[in-house]
Amino acid sequence: MIQGGLTKAAGLLALASIAGTWGAAQADTPATAPAVQVAAQQETTGYVNPAAKYLEEVVVDQFNPDVTDASRASASPKRGGKLYIRTPTDFQELNSLTLTGQPERVLVNHLSDSLVDQDPQTLEFFPEMAWYWREADLIKTKSGEVQEGRIVSMDDESVTFVPGAWKVSVGRFDVAEFDQEAGYVVLTEERGGTRYEGTVTAMEHTIVVDEVSSSKLADGQVTVPMSELDSYDFEIGTEVQNRPFAKKNCAFEFYIRDGITWHDGEPFTADDVLFSYQTIMNPVVDAQSRRNYYKDVNLAEIIGDGEGIKYHYVKPYFQALAFLGGAADSTYFIPKHIFNPEKFGGDSDAFAEAFNQHLFRERPIYTGAYKLKSWERNNRASLVRNENYWKNDLPQGAVPRWEVGQPYIDELIWVLIKEPAASVKELQKGALDVDIDVEPNTWVSTDTNTEGFKSKMTRADRTGFLYTYIGWNLERKLFKNPDVRRALAMLIPRQEIADDVHHGLAFPVSGPFYSSGPGYDHSVKAIPYDPKGARRILARAGYLDRDGDGTIESRDGEPLVFNYSIHNARDYHQKIADIIKENIEQAGIKMTIDKMDWTIFSDRVRDKNFDAVRFAWGTTLESDPFQIWHSSQMENKGDNFVSYKNERVDEICVEIRETFDPETRWKMAQEMHRIVYEEQPYCFLFGFKETYFINRNLRGVKLYANAYPHDFTEWYWNEVPKDR
Repeated sequence: MIQGGLTKAAGLLALASIAGTWGAAQADTPATAPAVQVAAQQETTGYVNPAAKYLEEVVVDQFNPDVTDASRASASPKRGGKLYIRTPTDFQELNSLTLTGQPERVLVNHLSDSLVDQDPQTLEFFPEMAWYWREADLIKTKSGEVQEGRIVSMDDESVTFVPGAWKVSVGRFDVAEFDQEAGYVVLTEERGGTRYEGTVTAMEHTIVVDEVSSSKLADGQVTVPMSELDSYDFEIGTEVQNRPFAKKNCAFEFYIRDGITWHDGEPFTADDVLFSYQTIMNPVVDAQSRRNYYKDVNLAEIIGDGEGIKYHYVKPYFQALAFLGGAADSTYFIPKHIFNPEKFGGDSDAFAEAFNQHLFRERPIYTGAYKLKSWERNNRASLVRNENYWKNDLPQGAVPRWEVGQPYIDELIWVLIKEPAASVKELQKGALDVDIDVEPNTWVSTDTNTEGFKSKMTRADRTGFLYTYIGWNLERKLFKNPDVRRALAMLIPRQEIADDVHHGLAFPVSGPFYSSGPGYDHSVKAIPYDPKGARRILARAGYLDRDGDGTIESRDGEPLVFNYSIHNARDYHQKIADIIKENIEQAGIKMTIDKMDWTIFSDRVRDKNFDAVRFAWGTTLESDPFQIWHSSQMENKGDNFVSYKNERVDEICVEIRETFDPETRWKMAQEMHRIVYEEQPYCFLFGFKETYFINRNLRGVKLYANAYPHDFTEWYWNEVPKDR
């Protein structure tokens, strides 16, 4: 989520029609993988998150008028050149554990990798830095014994369990043979030739085998009475339920590939993964917005002589794989050897304080396809191709969705250009190649709709994974009454703002989930603009113009006055604030606009030093609302900075985490949507069509249908510019 949230979803989807073209041209490219022997041709591409049906279709170079179906089919990526990308705001820091801004996340995503990644179109998980992973259920007896395995069935009396059984996920490259009907998978000789038996599911990138099979059921299953099981506390609102310790999908193991190195040449190991987790969980480290995703982990340890890492969750969590594996945030892993925690002698507070200020914030190293060349504050940041990138040392196909030879562009350069007009000039003269943050006025301006401009630039758009809102600080006396908050929302002329400021690129939203996703309740409509109705509500709440001076006051004689905070990174924020101010003051309410630099603005929000704030959250197709909406996230600069607390919303936030059936989760999200709408801790404003200018000479361009749409490792120049 923007300014404090998590989503990777950048995606590494190589263009199918150009598969292997770079590798085929390189004499020293490793041999491609042998074909997997499929004993029974019963493959399916199922076993994928059903939420994927809500995603928009993505087509390579979809908006470029120079690209035809024939040219797509014959595309051949070229290597070389530089790419100049506009950023409207400077980066605050580049430490992946503590950064909070969207621009930083886009940049750092190109520096880093994850243990497992996720296909941005099918939502299938597949191996990246981990060559395989496995998942199991847990039971714990009253004697304290914890067993890993697979739960076959469970009722009020007992649980039937197969100890030692796992669900194993392996990339197709490492599978020599599989048979879905017979139920087995055999790994390649290079991976030890291991044979797994169970229920086999073949996906596009990964073969999954669940080891609960007829033979194991017959030979190894046990039935444990519920009376012999330990229990764990499940907090749901003010109630604490005592639940039996028999839990689905709570054990995870990741086994890491050999040969992965950090940008400084040091090996990436499971110890780095463990260190990253331990750093996030240090309560003094500025990682509150990440910490909540791992708060129920009660075991994290190195396994297999350092080859992998194991985690146990105390409670089931439907996004556990995504967050443990880094697919939800590929910038999760940091190098232990850079921070040298041993020198603090076990003083975790001293380590955390040093970590929060470490030079890594400005000069990080990761494991990704690009590495940091330079970062000049208030100017530009440059990433250069990692010539020793570990993926390109592997055979073609060893890592799903990666073409040996990527990235194609030599250098990515983010240039700070705050003013949209200045960005247009740089695009016109060829000094800038991409603007991924085009403001509405710029999109519709005459300058960017001329034939001359369009001959140089592709104009592209997509539905954004973002919504804007006004957050009311519920610790302020004025905003404690939900009727007052609703009345204020009724004074916001959304349609006027959408037409005059966003030029039809905005659409109203009414709740906290992605507007095209399964958790959004479309029966809930945005609060209408109704000044007369707002005055009636305010009058019932005791706010009247008692002395005839044009300003309404409370029963205690206090005028209705508040500050409205915005940052200066977007020109239109001021325009929107002016429209809101005019309408608010016509109702007898005094509103002052407090405009400030982004860094100061974000600090004030985190410190709850505001009355009302115009802000935005990036979403994902299916979000975990806990980070923003659970009352526990009000503390320690958490993302519930409006201090919202509702017992049922707290319950839903917890229940969603332990619910693996997506349809049930979506119904709970929709219920939460309705509750939050009624209480109006936010005045929900808009979702958007995001707009882009992209040099027409660029190819391999996809705008993925998720929060991080840009994977510059796939982009290349059709004709490499001579000056690049």
